[in-house]
Amino acid sequence: MGGVPARLSELGSWGLSNDEAWVALSTRVGGFHQFWLAISLTPVAWAGLVKLFSLAFGGGEASLRAVSLLFGCLTMWAAFVAGRRFAGHPLGGVLALAVVAFDPLSISYSRILKHYTAETFFCLLAIDRAAAFAESRARRDLVLLALVLVGGLGFANSQLFLAPPILAALLLDALLRRDRQSVRDVGILGVAVGVWFALYYLLMMAPRLPSASSDPYWRAQVYLSPSWDAARTGWTHLSWPLAAALGARGLAVGLLCLGVACVLRRQRVVGAALVLLVIELAVLSMMRAVPVSQPRILLFVTAAVATFCAAAVGLVVARAWRRPALGIFATVALAGLALDFVLAHQWRALGKSILVQDAGPLVQRIERERQPGDTVVVHGNTTFIFAYYQRSTPVLDPVPTRAVSVGYVPRPEDQHTLFVNDQILDAALLAALRASQRVWFVASRLRPSRERRIRELLSRAGTTALDERRPGAFLVLLTPRSPTPAGP
Repeated sequence: MGGVPARLSELGSWGLSNDEAWVALSTRVGGFHQFWLAISLTPVAWAGLVKLFSLAFGGGEASLRAVSLLFGCLTMWAAFVAGRRFAGHPLGGVLALAVVAFDPLSISYSRILKHYTAETFFCLLAIDRAAAFAESRARRDLVLLALVLVGGLGFANSQLFLAPPILAALLLDALLRRDRQSVRDVGILGVAVGVWFALYYLLMMAPRLPSASSDPYWRAQVYLSPSWDAARTGWTHLSWPLAAALGARGLAVGLLCLGVACVLRRQRVVGAALVLLVIELAVLSMMRAVPVSQPRILLFVTAAVATFCAAAVGLVVARAWRRPALGIFATVALAGLALDFVLAHQWRALGKSILVQDAGPLVQRIERERQPGDTVVVHGNTTFIFAYYQRSTPVLDPVPTRAVSVGYVPRPEDQHTLFVNDQILDAALLAALRASQRVWFVASRLRPSRERRIRELLSRAGTTALDERRPGAFLVLLTPRSPTPAGP
């Protein structure tokens, strides 16, 4: 299967980025209090699984990212199962699998130490379990849905968004069927899940959530405004990941087939759940709770829509064969969509990692070659990377979420280790060169213009004894400038 090798490519080739490093720090800190502080907004069970993998396979990049890879591969399985059930034919499962297997975003986040692939997996699994109950109306399937919603919450924060539209879709379906028993069962499940989710949110998540009004990063994101322009803005940010997964023509045809399929009695639960989920996220965005400018946050919903668009195409083609002439036409059209799918993908780029900030090897070099009395100056964008790759056990200090989104900052190892931002970088370098004969400076995730300005500053501050570049990062070793001899 091509989707697995694409996800394995470059899995451990690069060091952890700054955003990955603050997740990975939970595997290196000491004591439960530090672990609890380190996981921050990371789902608890997912963070525990990362810790387990680090103990079992070591703390290398590949072993830590293997958790994301695991859920990325499970998502392909879930797409096949959900697509086959939705279409009532294996073709729906095959098309859904193909779309998810080669979705650029799904592949990319299967190689990044983040929980977004787990959110996608549990989203598809929950919708499929809801569809299974709608078919059977057996309490066993409703219990399985409850387990997916409740158990998945420890691995995927997005379960909080999923439960209301899924349960509302099931309740609507039961009312349309005039099935009083299902109405009662779904109502009881909704109350139980709602109580559990409320407690989990209030105790485990709310104290750690950054505010969009106070956190600079989240304040800068795009949110929907409560106006007619919201639909255009929302579609702009949702359509490009969908087009990347399906192809432009595939997206148009897929949405059309999905609309046709979801008016059918057997598929209406899935259709209602997807529509209600999009509406819910739009409302939350208008409340500045969910930004639409971050595809990673919305990966679970875009992947779900792409999955069921592909499955809906399979459903239409399979049903078209009830009349051979129509079936031949549908098959030819499917072949055209498949060709568009192949041409739309940049296949060579699928195996390439995104967000590469390979400062880890540079930090390891500092740790190997650092001499007593050397000063290490770490740019703010590299703080968490340095804390993870340093030899000593990292120590974390809590800070308000309005200062740092994750709610903590690493503590400098000693007085000769300085964590600096752009505002104090100049003064910090000059002070360090006055106090030390060698000053290491490491930085990552800088715009080219900003890196040029910092390099000019470094060249003015001291003499460059070493300059090493890695993708998305660089290391400079400075020594004080020799005084210019006085003239006769």
